Amino acid sequence: MKKEKKKEVFPWKKVFVIAVGVVFVAMMVLSAMGMSWLQSFRTVMANDSVTIDFTLRDPNGQPVITSDQNLYQTAVTQGYPSFLTQPLTVRAGYVGNPAFTDLPAENYYLSREGIQEDFGLLGLELDELDAAVIGMKVGDTKTIHFNYTDPLIMTEKDYEFTAMGGNFTTTEIGDVIPVGFSETPMIQGLQGSNSTPTNPVVRLGIVINKTADTIQLQHRYPSADITVRAIQ
Repeated sequence: MKKEKKKEVFPWKKVFVIAVGVVFVAMMVLSAMGMSWLQSFRTVMANDSVTIDFTLRDPNGQPVITSDQNLYQTAVTQGYPSFLTQPLTVRAGYVGNPAFTDLPAENYYLSREGIQEDFGLLGLELDELDAAVIGMKVGDTKTIHFNYTDPLIMTEKDYEFTAMGGNFTTTEIGDVIPVGFSETPMIQGLQGSNSTPTNPVVRLGIVINKTADTIQLQHRYPSADITVRAIQ
């Protein structure tokens, strides 16, 4: 007489308990994360407040100002006077920023006793950063190219350049020079009196031409690398 095979019953109950446990753990993880996990699915829209890591680069690809600590350290090691700043918060799609936005920044070659410099971000540059983030998501990276309408060239007489702290004799084409700007520039009168500049900022200029008694510097930066960190 043949023995009947015992039917195997699928352990649905055990599977159900495990599934409930997995869902519970997932909900606990998401709860601990708050609403931040939703940002990975969100796309930047007009008027969003967006925090970005960014690097402005000169025509040679060197980082003029960056929020990347490692990139800054590499530039300093190579002897380039780069600026280190904090991540920047921009307003998506906004147009009409002021002529200069001052960004507190560290510069190994310019900063003294822990005092930060104010780097001057141009209104045009900030406008284009504002526009570039639209459509991006957290973690997205993009390289943008600025559309300058002004060549941003400064021509200085030898004595003016010397008054700025430069060494006219030793300066050569291709050198990178800090250039200062302010709302009310310093005025030197016949008696040597001067006014204190208001809201001074600094940018980096590259020497593009030099004659016997003049020097030309250009302070525009072709591109910027940006990465979206957060969307508010």
